[in-house]
Amino acid sequence: MFRHSVNHNTMSYNILAYACYLLITIYVVVVVGNILHKNGRPFILSVFHGNQHLADSINNMLLVGYYLLNIGYCIITLRIWEKIGLIRELIEIVSEKVGIIVLLLGIMHLFNIIVLLITEKKHRKNLQTHP
Repeated sequence: MFRHSVNHNTMSYNILAYACYLLITIYVVVVVGNILHKNGRPFILSVFHGNQHLADSINNMLLVGYYLLNIGYCIITLRIWEKIGLIRELIEIVSEKVGIIVLLLGIMHLFNIIVLLITEKKHRKNLQTHP
């Protein structure tokens, strides 16, 4: 009833590329997230002037948002792949996609630090104005 035409002369490496890409990017996202969460705590704690409860809450919310945003983006990008017919193409495309994710992680990290520094600066200014 349902017939699928399969061309055995060409092989698509897309499934292998998807698996490689997801394994690499999710691993990178999780490892980087854990490093930032652990090492960012003292920084966030100083931004919030020793308020551990607030700093830990903000740090945990940043981690959850980081995971959702990055893993979601990784999954969505699976739709925008061309057909991969050669191992060379698989390596090039997976490298490019992983490189984009790593670049975005760096940009997001810098953005978060800038926001926290601005927050700390405003808080210090408020403390100087209203002791």
